[in-house]
Amino acid sequence: MSITYLPEHFIMHGLKNKHDFIDEYSFGQLLISKASNVMVTYLPFLLNRQTTPNGALQCHVAKANPIWGDIAETRVTAIFTGPHAYISPRWYQNENQVPTWNYSAVFVQGRVTILTDEALVELLSRLTQKEEAKTSDQIKWSTDMLPDKQYSKMTKSIVGLEIKIDNITGKLKMSQNRCSEDRVGVVEGLLESNLENNSQVAKMIIDNNE
Repeated sequence: MSITYLPEHFIMHGLKNKHDFIDEYSFGQLLISKASNVMVTYLPFLLNRQTTPNGALQCHVAKANPIWGDIAETRVTAIFTGPHAYISPRWYQNENQVPTWNYSAVFVQGRVTILTDEALVELLSRLTQKEEAKTSDQIKWSTDMLPDKQYSKMTKSIVGLEIKIDNITGKLKMSQNRCSEDRVGVVEGLLESNLENNSQVAKMIIDNNE
């Protein structure tokens, strides 16, 4: 069962493609429904592809954040979004069209468990290493650079969560439902802008319609 409305031509196929997407756009939203209330928070996630058939997500929140209270074995949703852009009907070859929005996202559902203190420390180290590798600094920051007493005090103020994925859906709306002439016009229109999002969407249109 799909988590979101998903026409056939916008399906992101393949578990690897969805995993790669999460790795690329790993700062996502965690949504938890409690009674009549829905709580949402943005978090950096770390994907473990080897856990369970669909993988698992790990993240951490402040203990002061009420979102994690009574969360054990609760089914939650995480959403990861990629490049998106407004599409003007002026860019189509066919007339009498309307505006739309191209976007990409992966939706994940699963049950939550609380990480042990040891697993939380490992998560923080791996997450830091992953993100530091993306920086241009020659010397990368690591958790080992903090005094043990200070680091231990800081880790006690957060809680680690793991979501074992039981449902993962990817949506890639990149003009697949348009004719080739319209797609060419959309790519040209997007590339005329200096917006980084627009150029990324243009590339995704080309890559996913070859």
